[in-house]
Amino acid sequence: MVKKTTLVLTIALLTFFLIVPFVSYKSLKSALKKEVFNHLITTRDLLKLQIWNYFNNRFGDIDTLSRNPVISQGFTRLSVAFNTYNFGSSQFQKIENLYQPLMEYYVSDYGYTNIFFIGRDGDVLFSVINEGFTGTNLLTGKFKQLNVAQIFKRGLEDVTFEDYTWNDKVNEYTAYFAAPVYDVDKLSGVLIIEIPFGHLDTMLTQRAGLGQTGEMYLVGEDGLMRSNSRFSVEPTILKKEVDTEATREAFDGYVGKKIIYDYRGVPVLSAYTPLNLNFINWALMVEIDEEEAFAAIKSVESRLTIIASIISVIAVGYIYLMYRKQNREDEYGIPESEEEPESS
Repeated sequence: MVKKTTLVLTIALLTFFLIVPFVSYKSLKSALKKEVFNHLITTRDLLKLQIWNYFNNRFGDIDTLSRNPVISQGFTRLSVAFNTYNFGSSQFQKIENLYQPLMEYYVSDYGYTNIFFIGRDGDVLFSVINEGFTGTNLLTGKFKQLNVAQIFKRGLEDVTFEDYTWNDKVNEYTAYFAAPVYDVDKLSGVLIIEIPFGHLDTMLTQRAGLGQTGEMYLVGEDGLMRSNSRFSVEPTILKKEVDTEATREAFDGYVGKKIIYDYRGVPVLSAYTPLNLNFINWALMVEIDEEEAFAAIKSVESRLTIIASIISVIAVGYIYLMYRKQNREDEYGIPESEEEPESS
């Protein structure tokens, strides 16, 4: 009876040592998953605010500049000189030189790529950096299909934004903000600021705390990246197409988190959100590879598997030996314990 009790207790104890680590492992995995997602969500929300502030500040810049009386006066004087003396004439350049230093200051201080004054009839009156279309007409000339021509048309009515495109002049992707300029109640033209992609790229490449595989990227409503992938040596902005469960949900207006397959076909932990800007319909993604996120868990899992295997071998061996010993005792009638006979 004692041996049977010992066997039962041994089995129970070994079972305990097998079950408890795996229960603890399950709790640890759940806690780690929650911690990783919380970090991704915090990173996502902070980056969203940073991007939101950047674009809204540029929106405010163009709105404020377009209402500046100096800018309005510049449109009037440049337009008169353009139509009277022609673009590039010495008389026109005298007027142009009055505004060049001030506009250069804005470009330098605010980090713009360029600033344009475009008359209401489409004449490009001024630009800090001369482009191929400076001095031409964006409505009738050969440049009427350019993005700057499209935003000019929309800018005649309200403050607006034009998405990033490649600019050969500065060898970088740039975007535009535009706003109408009035002389009292009369429309003078459209003021346009050009912004570089480098500002946005700097925000998206600050990957502190995201390990070796974590990345933050933007996807436009056309499904193309508005950022560069950390996994590509070539630029992916406006080239790499992304269509995942997370991007689809973000474009449907949902803010969320889940484990998905990313644009590389790799399982990742993803925290996603729409940007919620009136003039931009983009999705923001913050992700890290599942393998890296759960690397610590995988290590624990491997150790538990080894420990469980060792305990199982010991348990099976012990039970087997006890079983053989019990059978031998039953077969040969050896009692569980033999008492010494009393001396007479």
